[in-house]
Amino acid sequence: MPTTESDESPRVPAQRRRRHGATRGPSGPAGRAPAGRRRGPVRPGPPQDEWARRLLAALTGHRTPQDLWGLATGTALHHLTTATPPYRTATPVLRTTRATQVGPGILEASATLEADGRVHAIAFRLEDRGDGVWRCTALELAP
Repeated sequence: MPTTESDESPRVPAQRRRRHGATRGPSGPAGRAPAGRRRGPVRPGPPQDEWARRLLAALTGHRTPQDLWGLATGTALHHLTTATPPYRTATPVLRTTRATQVGPGILEASATLEADGRVHAIAFRLEDRGDGVWRCTALELAP
C-alpha cells in the first residue's frame, strides 16, 4: 500500500509585504474595482460631446431624427432627416469633438468620425437659450 505524506499543520497564508504608506488597489477580480459601483454623481460632459453622440445615433439609425424634436431647430432637423449617412458598411466611431465659443451661450462645434477606413466630419452650432438646454441650430455633414 503506497504511503502519502500529508501536512497536518494548519496552513497560514503568506503575508504580503506592503511598503509604508502604500494603499491597496481595487478589490475586484484581476485588480479591477467591482462593476456596478459608482462613486459620486455622474457629471455631464461638454455639450459638443453630448450632441456629437446624439447626431451619430441619429445618423446610424439608433435614434430617429424626430427624437431630437424640441432640441434642434427645423433647419437642422430637416438637414439631418435628408442627409445620407457618410458610411457604407461599418458603424462609425466618434473620434474627436471640438468647440469654439463665438458668443455668450453659442458654440460652433465639430466632430470627426471614422467608418470604412475613412474619416468624416460633422459641423454643428449649439445655442443655450438661457434655460441650460443646448439646442442644435445648424448642421453640416462633410462627405
